[in-house]
Amino acid sequence: MYNRHPRFTTKRGNVYYINFRLPDGTFFRRSLGTDSLQAVEVTMSRLSAYIPLVQNCSLSVEQFKMHIDGFREATQRDFDTYLLDWLRMGVDEAKRMPELGRLQRQIDSDAAISPTTSVTEAKGRADVHLNRVYSGDDSTARMLLATLFKKKVSFDQSDVEQAYEVAGQIDLHQAMLQQAYDAFYSGDLVRYRTLVDEMQSKLTEAERLKNPVTKQVVVPTVEPESNATPLLSVAWKMFTTEKGKGWAATVANENQRFYDVLMHVIGDLPVGAITKQHLRQTITVIENLPRRNRKPYCEMTLIECIDFDVPEEDLMSSANVKKHLKIYSSFFKDFLKDEKDNLEKAPTEGIKYEVTENKGGSYSKPEMQRLVKHLNTCADWRRDYFLTLIYTGARRGEIAAIRKEHIRKDEETRRRYIFIDGGKTDQAVRQIPLNAVLEKLLLARIKSLKSSDPVFGDLPTYEQIGLEWNSIMAHCNIQKFNEFGQKRVIHALRHTFISEAMTKVLPVMVQFCVGHSRTQSLGITARYTHRPPLRDLLQVVDCISW
Repeated sequence: MYNRHPRFTTKRGNVYYINFRLPDGTFFRRSLGTDSLQAVEVTMSRLSAYIPLVQNCSLSVEQFKMHIDGFREATQRDFDTYLLDWLRMGVDEAKRMPELGRLQRQIDSDAAISPTTSVTEAKGRADVHLNRVYSGDDSTARMLLATLFKKKVSFDQSDVEQAYEVAGQIDLHQAMLQQAYDAFYSGDLVRYRTLVDEMQSKLTEAERLKNPVTKQVVVPTVEPESNATPLLSVAWKMFTTEKGKGWAATVANENQRFYDVLMHVIGDLPVGAITKQHLRQTITVIENLPRRNRKPYCEMTLIECIDFDVPEEDLMSSANVKKHLKIYSSFFKDFLKDEKDNLEKAPTEGIKYEVTENKGGSYSKPEMQRLVKHLNTCADWRRDYFLTLIYTGARRGEIAAIRKEHIRKDEETRRRYIFIDGGKTDQAVRQIPLNAVLEKLLLARIKSLKSSDPVFGDLPTYEQIGLEWNSIMAHCNIQKFNEFGQKRVIHALRHTFISEAMTKVLPVMVQFCVGHSRTQSLGITARYTHRPPLRDLLQVVDCISW
């Protein structure tokens, strides 16, 4: 089972430390500089793959410290980019030599460039660069490595050798630039143009040979099949093209967001190189993401959400985290492994995620009394809508969907009731009696409506209703979480109704009234039992009094 707690960490005071045993038996300890559990989990998702490498001496402690400080390993692209920048600057400067006199005159009208002096200076500078190549001077190489270090790029001995090679090319190119100055001020324009063309040729060749593939980072063992498998981006495009034809727009957008997280965490690797460790790191990041359907997170980019210290109450639910894993399993196992035979084993196999029950809280009787008292002072939809939820225990969606024709009168008891004609389960179709207070409010509301008109056609958006309820709770001095740490939202009104009724009437009657399934222990006899008449349900709503 997936462990939610960050491994290899301890907490001293209010600061987290990374802590694990080294090969010599001593412990490595280093402050992570934060008291945020979310920040630590994100950091450890990046570092945890390197700890086994330190423990088996494949990675030095000093290199690991650099990873903690945010350093990344040098790549071929880093050296190519540095070299190309120098080559481009040299070619641009060489081509602009005929303009230098005019530019210098614009800067200082009294200035004059002496060709003799310029030739002497150019020869001297060319000799400096050539001598660096001849003598093995490491000045340019040290400047290159210092630039990479400033950008938090780490390097090993092989990278140092690469730096010397790049530095040699830069020194030769700079020597050619100074020789071009020499030829230009000497009046040897043919030689000048030949040198410029040669410099341009070197630049074009370097651009053509530039390798965009970065040096592979040391990670846990890569499967041999990885080199023959498509990149993650290519495989995902295949998946969405073939499987996404029947997706609704909301489903397609949601699945794309799931993919974006995976791509951000592990990068565009061949799918055969993606391991369980990569998936576990991705899950850790997902656990610390906020709910993207609320502000300010809906206005933030994915990277901003990952870097944000999200409050506990705004974190994504464990059910949504598992939903990410389900899509990844469909992609890797069902599609790439079972259908396309791209993988011998999917990286999601064996990874399980336990959904934590998110049991909501309920309101106490004094809190309900304050809520009812405040709602009775409102003269708009808030009073009728929220009081209907309070005195029926119905779901938000069920009440929002009722029409005038759904408020009916029972022939036997002469009591009015709401008929719920649909819902999330078969048991959701039911009758909910109205008590005297609620009956008066709803009859006044539907008086001028047509039979097919919605009773609550004036409701704002789903999100706005939630914001209004939060405002009502604040006005009534009710905390969002109770003392047991359970969250109270609008749905907690249903919890409160059920909890109150269960203590006063038969539980089975409560189940019929609120639309819950019943436990059947009657065998075949259960086929001959039917819904109770409305008179038996009256006791459920009549016992609710605040």
